[in-house]
Amino acid sequence: MSSYFAVVFCDLERHSLAWSRVPRTGMAAIIAEYRYLAQSIASQYGHRHENFTGDGHLFLFETADVALHFGLKLIAFWKQRRQSLLAAYQNLDIALRVGCHFGECQPLSDGDAWIGRAINLAKQVESSAASDTLFVTQSILDLVDLPFYEFEEAGQHPLKGDYFVQRQLYRVISVDESALSERPFEELTAGDWFLKGVGLVGSERENTAEEAECYRQALRLRPNYPEAHNNLAILLKTIGDISAAAEHYEEALRLWPQYAEAHYNYAILLETTNDPQSAVDHYREALRCRPTYTDAHHRYANLLTGLGDAAEADRHYREALRLRPGDAEAHNNYAILLEREHQLAAAERHYKEALRLRPDYAEGHYNYAIFLEGRDQVGKAEEHYRTAVQISRDYAEAHNNLAVLLHGKGDLCDAEKHYSEALRLRPDDPETNYNFALLMQAKGNMDAAEKHFRRARELAAQMTSFRTISRPK
Repeated sequence: MSSYFAVVFCDLERHSLAWSRVPRTGMAAIIAEYRYLAQSIASQYGHRHENFTGDGHLFLFETADVALHFGLKLIAFWKQRRQSLLAAYQNLDIALRVGCHFGECQPLSDGDAWIGRAINLAKQVESSAASDTLFVTQSILDLVDLPFYEFEEAGQHPLKGDYFVQRQLYRVISVDESALSERPFEELTAGDWFLKGVGLVGSERENTAEEAECYRQALRLRPNYPEAHNNLAILLKTIGDISAAAEHYEEALRLWPQYAEAHYNYAILLETTNDPQSAVDHYREALRCRPTYTDAHHRYANLLTGLGDAAEADRHYREALRLRPGDAEAHNNYAILLEREHQLAAAERHYKEALRLRPDYAEGHYNYAIFLEGRDQVGKAEEHYRTAVQISRDYAEAHNNLAVLLHGKGDLCDAEKHYSEALRLRPDDPETNYNFALLMQAKGNMDAAEKHFRRARELAAQMTSFRTISRPK
């Protein structure tokens, strides 16, 4: 059955200079990061379909306004993201072109692919766009409130497969936020409120009462707005209102059972309520709706690791890293699984890759230090613990483990400094209190030792023993 959508087509400019200077694996990682960014932004707006191919990236949105906001945000965010991705390649840039057209298209029988003239025309509009610009047809401008946008004519263009010999295209430059804010309250539509809320994501006003009010106003005007239910649920979970968040996720999924983002976000919430089996069901449903959902593969793999299903977790980590090889956190978490499964060489490769991708990744340094300590590489482990606490000075676990290592090799003065910092951050941790008591005992401070032995017993009365330091030889 045919439907009408705002079709957005995006493509990275494939300059021969870029493709000749960047190694194939490097270019694949750059494209994967673009794809992940585009999917992440599209998820905020609730796209109805996405398809990534060799000649572009297709998105379908219900309204022209949402499509325009998405396109402008993607261009702006990609400009920022590619600066770090291309930092190693001097005077090299990979710009983005975006085209948009509103029209009729329809899914194929399996629902995984869509066809139609609107899609073909959106691709041609994108091909006509200049670097880092959003070009649209008149069909888009006819459906939006023009005072809310800054735009200009972009000339007549022949579009392959079009009924017209040439079609007037327009460049949309920006959203006029001041015009939107000045619109009378009673004239704002549900879509206006929703876009105002999404516009706060990524700013200092994200996850505020202001953002929540935008989604609530959208739902007041349109109770059957699944995207607004999902976004409000995300915000409610962030501020700790778990039951209300669950209600909005369930309503979003009742309205749109194939809503991959809502399944994914609800699964995360269910993990926090100690309902892992329901979380499994929603992760699976998210991946059924969108098999290339990178974050869902990653989070599902983390959950499966905790549930002890190593083989299935391994499969989803691999898929997450195939889709986004530059994800340092996925490399780190996969390394932890591999280490548990005694695949030590592979685990070390992934720890190192995580730190190559993100040298300032405190948790990556911490986990690699634990790995090295377990391999009796104490000197290297100390280096990574120290790097972790330099990056994140309030990293209690890293201070504690570094203190234990230093204590074990007899460096009592430095060990005391890091135990003290760990206790400042986590005064109620029984093992840190116990090990600090051992240190005080070794230094002859029996009053302090007894105080912390007693504190450790009070905090963990049910424990019969504590994990203690390795004695220096």
